[in-house]
Amino acid sequence: MTTLQRSYCSCYSPIVLVTVLLAVAIPQLELFISLFGALCLSALGIAFPALIELCLFWPDKFGCCRWILFKDILIILCGIFGLVIGTYTSLLGIITSML
Repeated sequence: MTTLQRSYCSCYSPIVLVTVLLAVAIPQLELFISLFGALCLSALGIAFPALIELCLFWPDKFGCCRWILFKDILIILCGIFGLVIGTYTSLLGIITSML
């Protein structure tokens, strides 16, 4: 086993172990995965790329009529909306499954 393979195993083995332990400990793990996905996807996949583009083009490279600024603000607002709605529905599912 090479050093690269050992480092690969030492990084991913704890992740797999934690996932297995959570699956055993939490009967409704899919609800927590849904909550984690709602929190991360809307931030990392939708809002942050638009925020990074705003930072790169700030303050004078927004194009004709500042269309890049308006587009990025709209995308960030959609990401925030998805974060709020996704988190709400996931928390609602977790709460109703506990009752």
